[in-house]
Amino acid sequence: MPASCVPSEEVEYLNRALRTLSGCNRALLRAEDEAFLFQEICRVVVEEGGYRMAWVGRAEQDEAQTVTPMAHVGLDQDYVNSLQMTWADRERGRGPTGTAIRTGTPTLSRNILTDPKVGPWRENAITHGIASVLSLPLRVDGRVFGALAICAKEPDAFGERELALLSEAADDLAFGLQALRGKAQRRQAERQVETLNRALATRVAVNHAVIHATDETPLLAEICRVLVEECGYRQAWVDYRQSDPTRPYRMMACDAADGICQGWGSGRHDASFHGRLEQNLEAGQPLVMRDLLNTPTAALHQEARELGFAAALVLPLKVDDDLIGMLVIMAEHADAFDDPEVELLLAMANDLAFGIAALRTRARAVEAETTIRRMAFEDTLTGLPNRLRLRELLDDAISVARQDRRPFGLLHLEIARNQEINETLGYREGDRLQVEIATRLTQVVGPERTVARMGECEFAVLMPNGGAEQASQLARQILTALYDPVELSGLFLEARASIGIALYPGHGTAPESLIRRSGSAMEQAKRANAGFALFQGGLDQECAQHLTLMGDLRRAIDRNELLLYYQPKVEIASNRVCGTEALVRWRHPQHGMLPPDEFVRLAENTGLITPLTLWVLDTALGQRYAWHEEGDERPISVNLSAHDLRDPRLLERIQGSFATWGAKPHWIEFELTESALMEDPVASMQTLSALKELDAHLTIDDFGTGYSSLAYLQKLPVDSLKIDQSFVTRMTSNDGSAKIVRSIIELAHNLDLTVVAEGVEDQLTLNQLGQFGCDIVQGYRISQPIPAEQFRDWEVRSTWH
Repeated sequence: MPASCVPSEEVEYLNRALRTLSGCNRALLRAEDEAFLFQEICRVVVEEGGYRMAWVGRAEQDEAQTVTPMAHVGLDQDYVNSLQMTWADRERGRGPTGTAIRTGTPTLSRNILTDPKVGPWRENAITHGIASVLSLPLRVDGRVFGALAICAKEPDAFGERELALLSEAADDLAFGLQALRGKAQRRQAERQVETLNRALATRVAVNHAVIHATDETPLLAEICRVLVEECGYRQAWVDYRQSDPTRPYRMMACDAADGICQGWGSGRHDASFHGRLEQNLEAGQPLVMRDLLNTPTAALHQEARELGFAAALVLPLKVDDDLIGMLVIMAEHADAFDDPEVELLLAMANDLAFGIAALRTRARAVEAETTIRRMAFEDTLTGLPNRLRLRELLDDAISVARQDRRPFGLLHLEIARNQEINETLGYREGDRLQVEIATRLTQVVGPERTVARMGECEFAVLMPNGGAEQASQLARQILTALYDPVELSGLFLEARASIGIALYPGHGTAPESLIRRSGSAMEQAKRANAGFALFQGGLDQECAQHLTLMGDLRRAIDRNELLLYYQPKVEIASNRVCGTEALVRWRHPQHGMLPPDEFVRLAENTGLITPLTLWVLDTALGQRYAWHEEGDERPISVNLSAHDLRDPRLLERIQGSFATWGAKPHWIEFELTESALMEDPVASMQTLSALKELDAHLTIDDFGTGYSSLAYLQKLPVDSLKIDQSFVTRMTSNDGSAKIVRSIIELAHNLDLTVVAEGVEDQLTLNQLGQFGCDIVQGYRISQPIPAEQFRDWEVRSTWH
């Protein structure tokens, strides 16, 4: 019996389905994106399969559940637009495509003329030669994405085997679509990782640049370079704000892949763009602009085309909450600057702003330090080094001369008639004279020698090399240069000078020695009217200096030019300041701050100790009155010397000072050294008794060094003992000193006396004194002596309150 034959028409239908399936598979292999795949599948169906039309529709998730054509081949766009399909269960959604999407199964309309479900499209389909329609659902990730519609010109097309082949083609299309989406997602993920890595690398590089930056402008240039050359951005620049309304921003640094940097300072964009930019920057928010090449209405569209970037990011730069500018970054990819990348780059911009703030703070600190140093070491009138700077220069000169084994000289000048000029012509003309003298001195001595201004009418010249002959020759040159009169207020006045010379090492090996001895030589020159004089006398001959100091000290007392510092005392039990000791200081106009021992000893030897004591008492009472007005009732200790104890008018003077300030007895405590008491025990007893009748608080100072007997100590009307610092400073390292301190504390407490320890330099000593039962401590562990005006600030910052 002969085998049944497949009709030739069905064979043709199967062949076109096979061609379609084969063509679809080839399209899947070539496709790189969805749009190409959809269009190529439609082309294969029509051109290779021979069908009348093919189109791909996407099921939208909107309220109308519309179907959007994604690609079509075979008929024109007008026909496709006329379909107006939906996948909702209503009239225009019951056709093959809507039903296939809604049900997820292939749907076939075998004959357009007789199928009632295609009524809305029948007339137009017949006009375009369509007789049957097959719609195949496209599933992606388990859900229907849309449908592939295939139209045939003959009715009753799409037999069972043809339908199976075309369904397989639709499944392959869906699989390819899913693969493309997976590939796109992977590319997107890789792109995001790449973007984040780039942003992270940018932040790391910027932080590295910030850490190593020493100047603001090179830092900005380095940031731009890093963004372009190391991190792959197309362009980067930094603009700073400026006050010019026509150019609100000024470019500070820029780097670009193509070498073209123009910025936005020119104002080439419209006002709305700059307004939106300014609004974001002021709010501290980044401005992100993406897909610029495909957005003709974007403000940067033309720029993007010219310079080859597709996305832009503007980041605010704020320092101390003030907007100082912006950092602009351009990227070549349209989808650059997603949220994670922007977040990292904004943090990077904040790091940059912090670095700028740190550099500016550092610059201000350097400037302030320079100003302070200039004020401290430079004479404000002439710009010359001052006395303090001269000491440093002398230190350096001594070090070099000692190493090279060569001498050098210091010339000390005083200009005559300065005070007379000030009083007659005014201080402005006097200043003009000083400036003229400084100019002439600088010119005559040359650049290798240093001119310094030491005082109102005193100058010094440091000659770094040479002995007596060279110094004398230089002195003559200076006198010659100063010989020409100086014009002041229309008068021509002579600038007469006296010059003293001291030489290293013959006249001294320390700055102070050279300064003092050059000053002494200057006085010799003035007395001899010789113009200049070389210091006469050896290293041990300083009688003239002592005489000068004695006169200076008397004037300092009379003119109230001394200083009174206050060293706090702390009660160990309460850890609070319980009083202070008044300590005199002297800042000599020529010699600076002199050691107290030096001028106090001078006062004792020259009969100036009583005026000095009375000055200290009166000044301390004045300060005590001020603190009393503030509600502070802590006492101030004042020292009395052996000479004071012998003064028959001591009590009268004390009572007069107390009366002057309306002082109470507890305002002042008097300290007397043990050695002073033992010089004349009987007279000292009488004086102490008289002081006690005034209800004064009395302390034996430097106890342990004066060899007083216990019997004598018991008779003294004193309130406290102050242990000499020679024992206190060694008590932690010397058992003998520790035993003496402990014994003195026990002895004093047995006599109902308060114990004060001076010279407490460290915490270990303080702790040990507390263990021994000491009541009050004083020393550098607590504080060095400080001026009264600084005392309150010190106390607030200290731990002793």
